Amino acid sequence: MPKWVFFPSVYRLGQLSLDSFIAWFACNLAFLIRFEGSIPTNYQTLAWMLPLLAIPGRLIIHTVFGVYKQVWRLFGIKDVITLFNAVTFYSFLVLVATRLIIPRFASFEGVPLGVAVIDWSFAVMAMTALRYTRRWLFDRPPRNNFFRAILPKRLPSQEQQRVLLVGAGRTGSRIVQEVRQNPQLNLEIVGFVDDDRSKIGRKVEGVSVLGYSDQMVEIALNLEADEVLICMPSAKAAKIRKLVNLSRGTSVKLKVLPGQAEILRDRSLTRQAREIQIQDILGRPEVRLDLCTEYNTQFPAARSQIQGSTVLVTGAGGSIGSEICRQLARLKPQQLLLLGRGENSIFLIEQELRRDFPHLNATPIIADIRYQTRIEQILKIWQPQIIFHAAAHKHVPLMQHNPTEALENNSLASAHLVQLAEKHKVETFVLISTDKAVDPCNFMGLSKRLAELMVKAYGATSQTRCLVVRFGNVLGSRGSVVPIFQKQIARGGPVTVTDPAMTRYFMTTPEASQLVIESLAVGKSGQTLILDMGEPVKILDLAQQMIHLAGFTPEIDIPIQIAGLRPGEKLHESLVGSKEKVVTTEHPKIMMVSSQPPSAEVRNKVITTLSAATAASLPTEELWFTAHHCLALLESSLAFKKQGSREPGAGGVWGNGEMGKWGAREAGGEIPN
Repeated sequence: MPKWVFFPSVYRLGQLSLDSFIAWFACNLAFLIRFEGSIPTNYQTLAWMLPLLAIPGRLIIHTVFGVYKQVWRLFGIKDVITLFNAVTFYSFLVLVATRLIIPRFASFEGVPLGVAVIDWSFAVMAMTALRYTRRWLFDRPPRNNFFRAILPKRLPSQEQQRVLLVGAGRTGSRIVQEVRQNPQLNLEIVGFVDDDRSKIGRKVEGVSVLGYSDQMVEIALNLEADEVLICMPSAKAAKIRKLVNLSRGTSVKLKVLPGQAEILRDRSLTRQAREIQIQDILGRPEVRLDLCTEYNTQFPAARSQIQGSTVLVTGAGGSIGSEICRQLARLKPQQLLLLGRGENSIFLIEQELRRDFPHLNATPIIADIRYQTRIEQILKIWQPQIIFHAAAHKHVPLMQHNPTEALENNSLASAHLVQLAEKHKVETFVLISTDKAVDPCNFMGLSKRLAELMVKAYGATSQTRCLVVRFGNVLGSRGSVVPIFQKQIARGGPVTVTDPAMTRYFMTTPEASQLVIESLAVGKSGQTLILDMGEPVKILDLAQQMIHLAGFTPEIDIPIQIAGLRPGEKLHESLVGSKEKVVTTEHPKIMMVSSQPPSAEVRNKVITTLSAATAASLPTEELWFTAHHCLALLESSLAFKKQGSREPGAGGVWGNGEMGKWGAREAGGEIPN
């Protein structure tokens, strides 16, 4: 049963009383000022009656306009506009009533225009000032016993953390407001630094801009700041790297707000501050994809396709799968199905989504994608419109030792899943692939390449739109090089690098997940999409930067050891194979790999061959030969179909000799992803 409140609280009565006094006083003052203290006889009745009518009149109009739904201690610009409209409407109503309507029916002196203007001016100014005074008193700690008595009690806490902010823009302003409105954060903002010359020496939210970012360390030490918070979500990696280098070797502790892709708009910014991570200082600027834009007239924007739909994510507890779920939650699907075989990881992502997105309808499902009967039962019950297939084995050396698992889980399960998606009328199926599928030299890459081609084959004949999204290494994903380096640094070294010349393409987890979702707005059935990932990063440089970020010096505090290539590793990776071409799409940051899909006959033959080979538990060498034979069948079918044909809807095409950074690179070693 809801609790009904019939009488306003003492706090609300106080607000009504103050507004009543201002309404009465402003009207009286208007008459006195207009007639210089000597009110004519013909206006005296109006002069004592109108202030009394102003009390209920303004209170009623304020209530209608929602003025008393405002929280005075959080009074802001939108509240000012509402108050302005309410005061103006009442003043206009009085003018119309006393000067136009009443004189038509009786002999009546209307309110003088000067009185109405003065009354309106004083009412607006006094009521606005009253509310801003309440906010000002709340934002600043009380300095005498009277204010301590009337203001809400603040929680007793330990000594406040002194924080210097880098960036005196909108985000910095919001941080100051949040800190003042939430004393439990236990923070004190001591100043700003900013590179905008026009802001130096001025104040933002009452906090001084003390200098340029180059002076950050000096200012932080002089002010005895405990932390420096970089509050520039759009800052480039070069800028953050510069600040990290400035603080190196000092006691200054740096934190940063997440980038635009990660930040949660509906949550406190201050609580989202975190330690600086390696992705913040990598050379390539973060790619931000607009999920609300329509790029292809054939397909709506990604947000429009997700909103109100039932979406299934396989591997939802993994690094990529869980981030896809976080990004999808922002797009308001009707239902989000979290499928995975690891109960703990599914439980964790479900709890996180329920906490951060309380209105999201998220359903955890424990299942193994290799069991077709169970998967078909799930599709029959929940009837998803969109499937993001992220479940896969991704660790290269482990898959070299367990090739049957790689082929069953990555290749066959993907083929069976897209087949079931077609059977149950799923609208869109998206397979998440990897750069290791390009000219594969290991079981993990080979299994993903087989999955790519079989999904493309289904896409050619199915009513379900089948897409493949391919990207490089994801920073911080499980088993990737970054967490491995972090653990090695925490142990005091050595940090093991496979080869000094080894390079990898890197992207952040939000970038990878947004690319997967954005494919809905760009990709046609059977296409493989890739993201412009910039230049590859040398693993040795990455190791050195991570050691510096941890506050150590490479080879002095933390040694770096060259470990040598492991089975199945490459020295360099590529996003496009030697037999593939890159085609532009309508999206400036997303490219398409041009190729025709294999035939259905060859696809079915490959599925039968692989199923028999994995069931027979063939030796590794024989299994490799069989899988490579299947790949050759699929690619020869593709090459045969290519003769005399071209990918429909293609834009500009670069041949292999013109691919540059997209082209195939030499074979060698590989860091596990």
